[in-house]
Amino acid sequence: MADYRTAVNQRRVVTLDDGTQLTLNTNSAVNIAYDGAWRRIELLAGEIFIATGKDAAQRPFFVDTPHGSLQALGTRFTVRLHEQYASAGVLEGAVAVLADDGAQRLVLRPGEGAHFDGTGVHRQALAPYGGAWLNGMLVARDMRLADFLAELSRYSDHPLSCAPAIAGLRVSGSYPLADVDAILDAVGASLQLRRHTVTRFWGHQVVRIELAAR
Repeated sequence: MADYRTAVNQRRVVTLDDGTQLTLNTNSAVNIAYDGAWRRIELLAGEIFIATGKDAAQRPFFVDTPHGSLQALGTRFTVRLHEQYASAGVLEGAVAVLADDGAQRLVLRPGEGAHFDGTGVHRQALAPYGGAWLNGMLVARDMRLADFLAELSRYSDHPLSCAPAIAGLRVSGSYPLADVDAILDAVGASLQLRRHTVTRFWGHQVVRIELAAR
């Protein structure tokens, strides 16, 4: 259970009581905990974009994840959960990555990002086109096919993978996320690939990308 959630390949915009705008990406879930002392969002799954509102009571704003917490300092930013860590990217303002005792471990400025877990935090450049999902797009620039499919899998009802021999093929383009099958068709036509759908136990399907037969 969660206060707000989205299904696979669904996006949802929520305006909170303080005017904060929260956008949930595909397959995401959050809980909201506002009280007289602070404003907290708990990211349970997936990815969110936050544009913080100007709170009349000037309560601090936090985002909690299983891998650490963030404090927003009047900002617009994204937070995403990965299997072993969380990541954040700042578009405007500043965000502090916090230690368990609440002390600031790292402050991120516009154009900066970080990935963090319970053992450390690492600053990194904001991923190019990482916010394209807000406009319903997936943008790739010279991306490995295996990495492209891993990202596209987040928006697919079925896991996507490719044969190891073609994992290093490069993908570029801007793709509307509304139709995952159309994206696979476009990439397949460009790289001369084909889709092979395998049905596993209990009807579970896996889509594997392979070289097209010549």
